[in-house]
Amino acid sequence: MKRIIVPIDFSSYADNAFLSALKIANKGNSSITCINVVSSGLDWKNLSADKRSAHPDILDQEAEAKDKLRAYVMDHKLSGVPVETVVEVGVPHERIVEIAQKQKADLIVIGAYGKGHTNEKFVGSNLQKVLRHADCPVLAVKKAMNGNHFRKMAFASMFNEDSRPAFVKMKPFIKEFQTSVHFLFINTPSGFTNSADALKKMDSYSKGLEDMVIHKHIYNHQDAESGIIDFAEKNKIGFIGLASSNRKSKSAYQIGVTDTVLFKSDIPVLSVKFE
Repeated sequence: MKRIIVPIDFSSYADNAFLSALKIANKGNSSITCINVVSSGLDWKNLSADKRSAHPDILDQEAEAKDKLRAYVMDHKLSGVPVETVVEVGVPHERIVEIAQKQKADLIVIGAYGKGHTNEKFVGSNLQKVLRHADCPVLAVKKAMNGNHFRKMAFASMFNEDSRPAFVKMKPFIKEFQTSVHFLFINTPSGFTNSADALKKMDSYSKGLEDMVIHKHIYNHQDAESGIIDFAEKNKIGFIGLASSNRKSKSAYQIGVTDTVLFKSDIPVLSVKFE
């Protein structure tokens, strides 16, 4: 991996995302772009200097954010990791995804929540939208990751071929840390699959992935999301991998497995969308 994007809103969750990204970058000789977005509905990048001058409040916020973000990076021990700071004005998730695309990012590391979070809230709205629109893998964290987190990953899926390209996008991250991968098929009463058929699907899914250490599990549980978490906790899994269906075209945001797993546990989630 070469480029990691980390959105920074100066919350504790963003701090944990940055610390996690530093761990990843140290291992993979990657560079990091920290981005802070001054929230505005204006098409700021296409406004002339004269028109921008009519919004002194935004100009002040932009200047303050640039100083604050530079100071934030300098306050952390970077251990030689190249870190770039970028301040944008606009809709936060749009600017984050745009920068990731522009810089051909290999990964976005983002806090599960942002500023103003309270315990009764679901995962952050910006995270939900980044998950929905980003083309690269998105690693969402609540707590800072350490070396132990990267040793074991549970990849939970129905193991249909249409999600396979999403898993392949996770490979550079997995290979970087020589992560042991645990394919996880959750059997629920409402969607029960014969064990032999489930194993056959996992075997087919793993063809061409012989360069990876893959273990296969079928886990019975009343609920898919809770089953994923239960398996991960019992087996000391460091992070959970999920292939999320593409929900760009949906007019209303649909809560998916990724969002629910993040909400219900503190386990980091690596998510890639598929068509």
